[in-house]
Amino acid sequence: MRLSVKVFGENGKEGDVVMIHGTGARAEMWLPQIRLLEERGYRCIVPDLRGHGDSVDPCDRTGLEAHLDDIVETLAAYEVGPQAVFAGHSLGSIISLELAARRPELVGKILAAAMPGKVPALTVMTFKAFLGMPYQIVKGSLLHKNLGWRERVLLDTSHHSLKQILDNFADLNYVDNLPAVSCPVHFVVGRLDPVAPAHHVETMHKSLPNSSFLVIEWAGHNCMDSQPAQFNRWFLEKMFEN
Repeated sequence: MRLSVKVFGENGKEGDVVMIHGTGARAEMWLPQIRLLEERGYRCIVPDLRGHGDSVDPCDRTGLEAHLDDIVETLAAYEVGPQAVFAGHSLGSIISLELAARRPELVGKILAAAMPGKVPALTVMTFKAFLGMPYQIVKGSLLHKNLGWRERVLLDTSHHSLKQILDNFADLNYVDNLPAVSCPVHFVVGRLDPVAPAHHVETMHKSLPNSSFLVIEWAGHNCMDSQPAQFNRWFLEKMFEN
């Protein structure tokens, strides 16, 4: 399925950067980083995953293979150059890493923010409970409009898509079964992340010889929001590192 895409810096001469959001988000989450790249001459290809943002939800079974097929089809339509840089957050990091393992000619480098290795059982239980009555109650109330951007976007995401992510990714285990990739992978995670515990991300880093690892203190799953200055310093450093 071809996804809805926002393109920034269409005349960029320095190459392509593909930016993939995570569960319950949308392309606009990357705007602060897009501005940093646009002014440096890059073209940013920023899709909304199916059921998120402006992409439709076909209401099919949506596991990893569906997301990978969507991304490959979408990138082909935009003639994304070989060895592009991929920036991913959470599910977007998983998709980027899997794509690098299966289609190494497409991926030159990965900036992986908050990539889950094993989602803790308590986090899975909490998300499952949220997708029950609380999701419906808050989504249909005045409270929805008064929430922060992240919370509003999560509630605007297709319930089916969120449920499919819960059903298909809750048991993932990249801590013990990380795909082998040849390109550099740069991991960053918040110390307080309940979805991607820092020690799991560190284990993944240690299993990849061509990787780096940074923990951002006093940050959770959306470390780019809570510690934007530190995140952007990391982002630019790894973006331009040879």
